[in-house]
Amino acid sequence: MEPIFNMIRENLEIIIFYSAVISILLLMIICMQGAKLSKLKKKYEILSNNREGKNIEEVIHEYYQKIDHLDIRMNQMDALIETIQQKLLYSIQKVGLVQYNAFDDVGGSLSFSIALLDEQNNGFILTSIYSRSSSALYGKTIKKGKSSHTLSAEEIQALDRAKNRSLDEYTKIAL
Repeated sequence: MEPIFNMIRENLEIIIFYSAVISILLLMIICMQGAKLSKLKKKYEILSNNREGKNIEEVIHEYYQKIDHLDIRMNQMDALIETIQQKLLYSIQKVGLVQYNAFDDVGGSLSFSIALLDEQNNGFILTSIYSRSSSALYGKTIKKGKSSHTLSAEEIQALDRAKNRSLDEYTKIAL
C-alpha cells in the first residue's frame, strides 16, 4: 500500500489537475443534458397540450378514442349519403314545360303541359286545358321516357324538354 501512497504524493498536482479537468467536462455535459431535457420537456408539454397531471399515454389514448368516434360517425355519414343518393334517383330531377293557347277564343297561353321525371325518366305529365267555360286537368304516367297513353304534340314537346334538361337548367330559364 505504501508504494501507492508514495506515487499519489509524488503526482498529486497532476492528479488534481486531471480531476479538475474531468470535473469541468462533466459539469459541461450535465449543463448540455439539462438544456436537452428542458427542450424535451417543452416538446412534451406542447404534445400534451399543456394539460397538467396527464401523461403522454393518456393524451394519446384520448386522441385514439376521438379518432374511433370520428370513424364511427364517418361510417354513419357514408351510409346516410348512400341512402340519400338512392332516394334521389327517384326524385323529380327533370322538368319540361310547354305553355300554349288551346282554343282560339281564349287569349293568352293559359293551357300547359308539364313533364316531371326522375333520373330514369320515370314520372308523369300533367296537362291543363283552359277554356272560357271550363278547365280540364289530365295526368299521364311515363315509364322509361315513354307513355302507354297517346300524347298530344305539346305533351311530347314537354317530355322531350324534360328528358333533355335537368331541373336546374329549367329553373335558370324560368327565372
